[in-house]
Amino acid sequence: MFDELSHYLPRHIEAPDLPGHGASSNLPATFESVVGLVEWLAGGEPPVLIGYSMGGRLALRYALERPVAGLVLVSAGPGIAHPVAREERRISDERLAADLAVVGVEAFIDQWLGNPMFGGLAKRHEIWRAVDRETTGTTRKRISRSKLGQIMVPVAPKADQARSVKKLDELIAEITCLEQVYERKVAALHELEKSVLHQAFNGHL
Repeated sequence: MFDELSHYLPRHIEAPDLPGHGASSNLPATFESVVGLVEWLAGGEPPVLIGYSMGGRLALRYALERPVAGLVLVSAGPGIAHPVAREERRISDERLAADLAVVGVEAFIDQWLGNPMFGGLAKRHEIWRAVDRETTGTTRKRISRSKLGQIMVPVAPKADQARSVKKLDELIAEITCLEQVYERKVAALHELEKSVLHQAFNGHL
């Protein structure tokens, strides 16, 4: 997302992973770590913050507490306005955090992806699910070459490959033949057009 934005904005963009995630996994996952990272990248100047989802919530809190030169939020808002609903959500999130600490990251992700809103993911091929499990990063997803090399990709048997190649060759030959017929008909049409114009100019029509 931010890599694409950098082509359209007239200034350099820094797109670090959030503390505790991806390339910033060595930093504690706290708001204070976010503040320190932003201030270090901004060199002490008020930053222009662009935040997506959770990053947007963090950018909003940063802007409420510290000077910024600009703020852009994508798929992020100020949170739940009603105090009772907000407290219920806080308790629910704390339960999820406790579950994560008990069952571990991989088991928690499997449970989380079992929610109905992720139902479409189950229909994807196992290869893509394997890639999802091995990718890291929040802002920019990445997978190492070594991990990618460990994912088994099924390949059709040689007999099936040969049949597919033969069928493609037949289709290509048919397309080539149709192109030649089309070109001949276009050429004949141009000749007919010139003949009609010639007769018209000579008063033979």
